[in-house]
Amino acid sequence: MTAYHIPVMVKESIAGLAIKPKGIYLDGTLGGGGHFRVIVKSLDSGGTAVGIDRDRDALEWVRKHLDTPACTVILEQCTFSQFDSILRKNDIQFLDGILLDLGVSSHQLDEIRRGFMYKENAPLDMRMNQRDLVTAAQVLGESTRESLQHILHEYGEVRNAARMANTIVEYAKENTIATSDDLRACLEREYGSPIKYKVLSKVFQALRIAVNHELEELHTCLVKAVNYLKTGGRLVVIAYHSLEDRIVKNFIHTCEQKCECPPEEPVCRCKKVTLLKRINRKVLRPSYNEILKNNRARSARMRIAEKV
Repeated sequence: MTAYHIPVMVKESIAGLAIKPKGIYLDGTLGGGGHFRVIVKSLDSGGTAVGIDRDRDALEWVRKHLDTPACTVILEQCTFSQFDSILRKNDIQFLDGILLDLGVSSHQLDEIRRGFMYKENAPLDMRMNQRDLVTAAQVLGESTRESLQHILHEYGEVRNAARMANTIVEYAKENTIATSDDLRACLEREYGSPIKYKVLSKVFQALRIAVNHELEELHTCLVKAVNYLKTGGRLVVIAYHSLEDRIVKNFIHTCEQKCECPPEEPVCRCKKVTLLKRINRKVLRPSYNEILKNNRARSARMRIAEKV
């Protein structure tokens, strides 16, 4: 079996979920099913494992390679921000645990037609769900200077994003930017050749996040996750860049806040309710040995919280 995706921090993920054999668990970013398979094996006939992904390729892969489970398995195509629609469809009211492994799968990165790579010439697609309408090429060709500057600055943390946005918009007036080579040619006209991979990686990250609305998806999912977790249920999130990790960190911190009313107040007036508590005080990272085996794990950072 050729690997679809090498899962990151599997042992840490399963330990973080603190799986109960008869519990109900959601893997909101199924990918190649590496984490999901271990969750399924940890459950008995009374348990339920729900796996969703917006990418049809991922679902087809998991269906083909999932061993016969003892527990109930539900696999559906869906964005992770809309996981509640799958729960309602299957009459599931609460969850014992939610796992989110953010970012892009190895299959998506390595499959040229999907358009996520910048080291080889590929179509500027980057849609995680191939049924979505807007591609990265359309974002580049149809965005205003202002919106493109926002995308590059906020999602790629590109230095002097205004200059780069202007370069792209002016180039697109006379040239088509449909492939990674087209984009490279555009940027090299302004910044010189060869353009650094570090710069390209930031541009590609910005476009991918914009195409798939990744940060909005994450925030929506986290808000819903708190409502669907049982008391004592666990939330485990693996992020791969600072933008995602900051959202997760700040969200957990906000949910940890306690009543701030003065002790002499007989009734709480601030209405702050503690919803989550951190399990790991510091962010968890992959081991040195894991990074040696899978270099793409090097930027992973995990946060775990429990519903209180």
